This record gives sequence, C-alpha cells and structure tokens, in this order.
Amino acid sequence: MAIGYLHSKEIIHRDLKLENIMIGADGYIKIIDYGLAKRLDETEEEAVTYCGTPEYLAPEMVDRQGHDKMVDWWAIGVLIYEMLFGLTPFYNSNQRKLLKKIKASKVLFPDREKFKIAYSENIQNLILSLLEKDRTKRLGCKGGMKEVLSHPLFKDYNIDKFYKGEIDPPFTPDPNNMKFFNAD
Repeated sequence: MAIGYLHSKEIIHRDLKLENIMIGADGYIKIIDYGLAKRLDETEEEAVTYCGTPEYLAPEMVDRQGHDKMVDWWAIGVLIYEMLFGLTPFYNSNQRKLLKKIKASKVLFPDREKFKIAYSENIQNLILSLLEKDRTKRLGCKGGMKEVLSHPLFKDYNIDKFYKGEIDPPFTPDPNNMKFFNAD
C-alpha cells in the first residue's frame, strides 16, 4: 500500500530492498531511504537514470531502456521471494552474471519436499506475476496497487481495515526490550 501511495503521487522509489524497510513502533512497516526516489512530472512518463541495488533491478533498468513505476512492483516480487527463501531470485555473487539472469532466467522455486519448506500456489503466482520480465504484463501495470491487492493471495484480508490501521500488526516492538538501540 505504501508503494501504491507513492505511485499515486507520481513517485518511484527505485531502491526497495530489505535494508530500506523498517518496522515502526506501531508494528507496521515503513519504507525509508528516498535517496534514489524520482518524481515524474507531467512531461515525463519514464525515468532514465540507472540506479538501485543490482539484485533488485528490473530487467528494463538493467537494459537501460527507461523505466517507470513498474520497477517498484518488480522489487516487491524480489522482496517477497527473498523473505520466503532467504536469497533473491536471481542471486549470483558475480554481478555481470546476476544482471544477465535478471534479464534472461526463469524464476525458480525451491523444492518443497527436499528443503522442507511450505509455500502456497498463490504466493508463487504472486511472485511470478510481479517478476514478469515484460513490464507491460507485470502485475500492477494496468491497475497499480488495486490490481496487486486484487490478487487471490489477498482475498481473505480486509484491505480497508489494514489501510486504516485497524488491524493489529503481527509484531509490535516492545520499547523496553530494544537493547540493540542502546549504546551500553
């Protein structure tokens, strides 16, 4: 929803990654670090600056074709994959190979039985829809946030209540137990 809000203001974040997502004192996630964000004005439909963190770059950014809001939906797909499986979907320690994989490789999912990991067909479909290499077919292209939130994965969520902050987050930080913030 935060990305949808930014996009409604014609802002592309362009550097979504785990390091740029925090949990606020209210337990809701917050997006930080807008250093690479770009506001598209009425004369611009695309941005052209090559920027961002390589593992999260969309194929159109890698190809330096110009990019739009769809790079953020791609990055959301990378984030979901990374949070589920511990690595980004096209990970390679060699940056040249990583960028080549982003442009040409299929998204592979770990074997459920071999790695004893459970994930639904809906989450797999959401990830694949967000990591569509053709940005004109990527989830979010035709309807932005509303299109993304209409994915079957979210059918049991009350999006309106969540948007209004009326749903308890799964984790609320305890300010008395945040020793990692203290210098002693």
